[in-house]
Amino acid sequence: MKYLALLFPLALAAAALADAPAKTIAIAVTKRGFDPDAIKVPAKTPVTLVFTRKTEQTCTKTVVLTLADGKQIERDLPLDKPVEIAVTFPKAGKLTYACSMDMTRGTIVVE
Repeated sequence: MKYLALLFPLALAAAALADAPAKTIAIAVTKRGFDPDAIKVPAKTPVTLVFTRKTEQTCTKTVVLTLADGKQIERDLPLDKPVEIAVTFPKAGKLTYACSMDMTRGTIVVE
């Protein structure tokens, strides 16, 4: 019975963490590129990347997020409209986000 009393608070804490909202990271697209152009995120934790294109003076009208397994998530970036990409990175590593021509780039460091 003592063990149950010890485990119950741990189970509640784990449930609370599982229900916690994803960390949101805002990334603007400006005439100079992505801002910020490098971000750090924890592994195995839900994050939401929110891309907002702030200018017409850019080739970055689409963002391509390349994952560790080589798969890509591609989203159009309409002017002044936030575009969310919800993702959980399973392991540590270095990933990229870029325009569709791969001329403007950003880096995601998964820790």
